[in-house]
Amino acid sequence: MNKSPKPVKEAPKELNFYDALKAIMEGKSVTKKEWGNKEFYGLLVNGRLSLHKPDGKDYDWVLTDGDIYGEDFILV
Repeated sequence: MNKSPKPVKEAPKELNFYDALKAIMEGKSVTKKEWGNKEFYGLLVNGRLSLHKPDGKDYDWVLTDGDIYGEDFILV
């Protein structure tokens, strides 16, 4: 009896801030591994860079050096 190997789930591709920003401009949402919560993510709201937080609200995203130099963004 031949068993197929289980598919290996690939880790999400990590993006730098520039690529994450491009994805956001395309209408996608991104989070950072550092944030540790997929209910906390960046997106565009009415043309503004925003953060959606677990409380269900969107806030203006005040960028930090950690965001700008981050290389651990992933698509949500």
